[in-house]
Parts: sequence; structure tokens; C-alpha cells
Amino acid sequence: MIKRDVLVAFSLSLLVLSISLIIWLEGYIRIATPIISSLGESYLYYSYNPWYSNYTSFSLNVVSAIIWDYRGFDTFLETTVLMASIIAIYTLLRGFEEKVFLQPKGLSTITKTATKIVIPLIIAYALAIATHGQLTPGGGFQGGATLAVISSLIIAVYSLEFLYYMGYRSKRLVVIRGLCLIGLIIVAITPLLIGFILNTKSYIFQNMSKEDSFISMPSFLFDAPLAGSIFFYNVFELLIVFTGLTTALMLLSLRDVELKKAFEVREVYE
Repeated sequence: MIKRDVLVAFSLSLLVLSISLIIWLEGYIRIATPIISSLGESYLYYSYNPWYSNYTSFSLNVVSAIIWDYRGFDTFLETTVLMASIIAIYTLLRGFEEKVFLQPKGLSTITKTATKIVIPLIIAYALAIATHGQLTPGGGFQGGATLAVISSLIIAVYSLEFLYYMGYRSKRLVVIRGLCLIGLIIVAITPLLIGFILNTKSYIFQNMSKEDSFISMPSFLFDAPLAGSIFFYNVFELLIVFTGLTTALMLLSLRDVELKKAFEVREVYE
């Protein structure tokens, strides 16, 4: 056991050292090829280019433009993968109960106070990452993952039961996640519905106007680039990832008393 721990620690240290060395060498020698593919050049050129309104997404963040505009349907399918993993955990733990009044103690008062100070900062940072995903590096997934850190902190510092006191229930989170997925679908099909009403050509996941379709989502909010539907996708993705990861954390943190019926159900099936 000790030998394995030493080997893991040595491997991780070697990995960190290697990455640090590569980053340091980048300042002195050219490691990556300077040649960008034609597809990459196209993304960089058109991602935010008001002079080509039929090709641009008005997103200063090229990554957000790619994942939610140029290949939005693919990203939507990827978003459903997390829901599938939650369903898999539910299937494995079917029959579990979320019980209160188990009198958890949690960690020390100092740790709890420090957590109370950190949580608002995490919330502000997560919201900034998600709502500015079309402007700066980040997006809904990153914001949701950052927000889910709060759930893991509360479970570790206070207890799982403290989440119950706050109103968290795994079934409620799954419902919220489902509603947000529906919200994503509504945003995706809105241009299609508008085109149908106006009797003009439009597309699903259409963000800005195209050469053969004038339908467009709002590109600006006052002076800030909204990047059309990308902003709304990021907001829904924030909630989807947060509720999904929080649900997974809650299910994986269930206590023996809460899993008793789940084990009984498993024995019946076996």
C-alpha cells in the first residue's frame, strides 16, 4: 500500500514538473506549430466580425462561438450525457431515502466560518464565468462546475444533512435540470418557430442571420455583445451542470441508513 502511494505521488510530481517545464520552454523555443488550419483561421476570423454579419456569432470568446453556434447541436447532445450519468446512479441506488435528523456534527467552527466567507465569492465568480462566457474564457459548463464546488464544501464542512435543511433534494434538482434542458430546446427552436410564423427560411440552433435567412437572435445588450442565443445557452448550461454535479455529489454522499432500502431492493432483484 505504501509503495503504491509513493509511486502515485512520484508520478503526479513528475507530471506537474513536465508540464511546468513545457510552459517554461515555450518562452524560449517554439514547441507548437505556428501553422493554423484553414478551419481554425475561419473560426478566428468570423467569431466576432461585424463586417460579415451572415457568418459571425458576435462572440469574442471563440470557444463559446464554436460550441454553441457553429456546432450547437453536438454540444446539446453532450449536455444530455450528464443527465444519463445521473440516471445511471439513480438506477444503482434505487430505493434510497434522504433522511433528516441524523444529527451531523460537521467540522470546526473556524472551518465553517471560513466556508461562509468563501461561498459568496464562489457564487460571484461562477456567475461571472457563465454570464460573460461570450466575452471572456469560460461559459456555462465552467460556471456550473465552479458553483457545484459550494455543494461539495457544504457536504464536507457542514454535512449532507445541511443541504437537506437548505431545501436541496435530489429529485428537485433533477426536475430543475430537466426544465433547463427544455429551456435549451426552446432557445434552439425559437428561430425555427419565428421563421415558420413569418413564412421564411430559418434553422434550428440558428444564432445570427444567414445569407438565406434574416432571422437573428439579439446580438447586443446595450453596449455589451450578447452573442445572440449563446448567452442564454450559457445560463441554462450553468444550472444544468450545477444541478447535475450537485445531484451526483448528494447521491454519492448518502449514508448507510439512507441506503438501507436501496440494498434491500438490490437483494430482491438479485
